[in-house]
Amino acid sequence: MRGNYLSLIGMTALLSACASAPSGTPLTAQNLQHHHWVLEQIDGQPVVAEKGRQPDLEIGEQLRANGNAGCNRYMGQVEIQGQQLRISKMASTMMLCQAPQQDWEAAMTSTLSDWSEADLSAQQLRLKGAKHELLLRLSDWVH
Repeated sequence: MRGNYLSLIGMTALLSACASAPSGTPLTAQNLQHHHWVLEQIDGQPVVAEKGRQPDLEIGEQLRANGNAGCNRYMGQVEIQGQQLRISKMASTMMLCQAPQQDWEAAMTSTLSDWSEADLSAQQLRLKGAKHELLLRLSDWVH
């Protein structure tokens, strides 16, 4: 009986260690290109938008980025340094936005245009900037 308890404790510890392992996918052009991410959270708060109007990030050939930041479209060039990412030469449309889209827009553009710590996994991209943390879910156009 005592052996079963020790086995159970050992198995629980092993499963806990596996569950808390970092995602650890290297941040490379090959791992980022040709993917589409949809914004799910800003600073731990869910982003609830109409279907088809969610803020997003698409990274195409030669790390060219584009997407919707809330109500305005943006585009630029992704740069990578180690596990950090930013979009340089960012340009966007200039429509007036209302809340909550204006808040999403400010968080998304500031985090994407400045160097942010990036944590990439098979299904998520987490960007932690100076002011905000964004969680994007992989939502490729072709599955």
